[in-house]
Amino acid sequence: MSISRRQFNRIVIWGGASFAASATSGIFFPKPAEAFSLEFPISALSADRVFNGIQKYCGAQPIPGVLSPILQGNTNVSNKIESAAANAIRTADKEFVRRNFTNKRTELAVTGSGSNFASDTSRLWGRQRQEQVGPNVGFGFVQKWEDQYSDAKISGPTMCAIHNAQRVLADQRLTPPEIAASVLPTRSTLDDLSAWGGDADASAGRNPGAVFAQYNTAAGTVTSRYDLVEPGPKGFGRVEYTIEAENQPRRVILVTVRF
Repeated sequence: MSISRRQFNRIVIWGGASFAASATSGIFFPKPAEAFSLEFPISALSADRVFNGIQKYCGAQPIPGVLSPILQGNTNVSNKIESAAANAIRTADKEFVRRNFTNKRTELAVTGSGSNFASDTSRLWGRQRQEQVGPNVGFGFVQKWEDQYSDAKISGPTMCAIHNAQRVLADQRLTPPEIAASVLPTRSTLDDLSAWGGDADASAGRNPGAVFAQYNTAAGTVTSRYDLVEPGPKGFGRVEYTIEAENQPRRVILVTVRF
């Protein structure tokens, strides 16, 4: 789905915090950056919609019927899912349930080459929970790196930003593999199960209305910063989602989420 003119504003910025080096001179030149601003109603967010978006924009392939047996303790469910991967999925899902992400669980899907041995393969699924201002969608991503499985758990503002960033990159004519390499976590262990109210832990100088996350992707690094601007129903928050990807301009996507 393309983004309408009213929903999507683009600004091209030269400079910023990204730099590229000349291969011949060793001199650093400012790397071009692009800024995008979007508005997104929280009522449009659901685990199913995010799951469908990852299939459409990142090329994820569902594996129907395997997630329930995995969560019930069966590790021999598909030649696409090693037993160690199944154990990692089950462990990560228990944390989702502990954090009350118990609604609208999706199927399991894989992105990347789909090989059990490839570091670009991610096994992903989603759940959601209801908060005061609207739905909060969480996704788990299980990846293999140097013969070990790790998981990244992402919800709330960062997951909403991923959902919107995919469409921006598609409008920039990136292919599904390029989009997946730009926004989906790879070789990352991350526990970003945040709420729309921000970080509940205000100790050590933290802003209770802010959430910060950073993770590796196949093509580079993503940084996400969320600020709760106006709490409660009819309020809003803003996610600044910065994509640093190899051979791509630095992209800063600002998503205003309306409650």
